[in-house]
Amino acid sequence: MSRSSWKPIYIHPQVISQFNPNKQTNDIVLFNRSTMLTEEFLGQRIHIYNGMRFFSIEVDSEMIGHKVGEFSPTKKKPIPKKKKK
Repeated sequence: MSRSSWKPIYIHPQVISQFNPNKQTNDIVLFNRSTMLTEEFLGQRIHIYNGMRFFSIEVDSEMIGHKVGEFSPTKKKPIPKKKKK
């Protein structure tokens, strides 16, 4: 279910404290996946924690308006077992 339209965009306070627009490359470390991406994050590198490890993404213009958690996979890809002779 999506967030109600009358509510403002949710940005976690941890992101606000780490964000510095004066820096050219600003690495932001996130444990919260529900933060919405806005224009201020354009070109920034974000490290997202999915429960096991961090995934690094760079924010494009197509990602704006989506939540951060949409871009970090949470499931492992299956590895087929080798057959015994």
